[in-house]
Amino acid sequence: MQNSVVYLLLILVLGSCLRDEKLSAVYVPIQEKAAGNLQEHPGKELMETQCYVCHSPTAAMDEMIAPPMAAIKAHYLLDQPSKGEFIKAIVSFVEDPFAGKAKIPGAVARFGTMPLQNFPENSVEQIAEYLYDHQVEEPEWFAEHWKAGPGKGIYRQQGRRSNAQGQSSRTQYEEKGIKIAMEAHQLLGQNLMREIQKNGTLEALEFCNLQAIPLTDSVANKFDASVQRVSDRNRNPVNSANSEEKAIIEVFKREISAGKDPQPVLKMKRDSVEFYYPLVTNTLCLQCHGKQEEMEFAVKEKILKLYPQDKATGYSENEVRGIWKIAFKK
Repeated sequence: MQNSVVYLLLILVLGSCLRDEKLSAVYVPIQEKAAGNLQEHPGKELMETQCYVCHSPTAAMDEMIAPPMAAIKAHYLLDQPSKGEFIKAIVSFVEDPFAGKAKIPGAVARFGTMPLQNFPENSVEQIAEYLYDHQVEEPEWFAEHWKAGPGKGIYRQQGRRSNAQGQSSRTQYEEKGIKIAMEAHQLLGQNLMREIQKNGTLEALEFCNLQAIPLTDSVANKFDASVQRVSDRNRNPVNSANSEEKAIIEVFKREISAGKDPQPVLKMKRDSVEFYYPLVTNTLCLQCHGKQEEMEFAVKEKILKLYPQDKATGYSENEVRGIWKIAFKK
């Protein structure tokens, strides 16, 4: 599709309506998550669960659909800004994105600029603050790329490393569940957007129909886990949620509508863990899951042809479309 598609998911977490006077409230205090254990900075989870779909730290250079987050951080630090300046620069660009304002001209030339959108309060600031304060995962090729490009030297990323030691078993299971869900989410998202870019939305629908489950299964096999997407308004009958799963979906809906950051739901079994996490709509989703009166006629026809029992339309942005349901051994 258009070049701007590849930046849609970056904007989901790099957009905000806040103004400068709110920057004093950017830092969200780290809260106790379990006895004696501290939760990671909230920007980390926002970045990993939303940004990495496009801005993957593991993608090969020729397979990128957007620059990795390490590259975004490096470019925004070139002028050696203070922390406040760094955060304001990212927020400023997202609130008014255009090519002349971009700090990564090479990425704009390759992927296009991001479209303007509004996003949940504080999400931009939290991600930008995390980027500034912490080291983030970077592709294996990035150091050499930076040395040959704007960096002109050895790349050493600033910031402290995240500390995963001393976590409770429950926290570790949450992180494992999120890792599996996000790897599946990234794999689906990257392949879908690549298909949209090359062949358009109609061909992407065909791709989803044939490849979504095999791609999800490949992640399940990698982690020796069960990985499913289920919904109370399913498109494919095999993704229909049962009554217990519908109750979990309702919990996530209430949290999202209240502007809260949804927390994973874990069910601890004797030898296994069941993990649930929401699938939340964005602008890209609405091409095929939005209100029917706003969809292209050809897209509506294609959906009905591929999914005669479809229930998965009528959504707006930032709504729970379903959940990841993941099970793995302890």
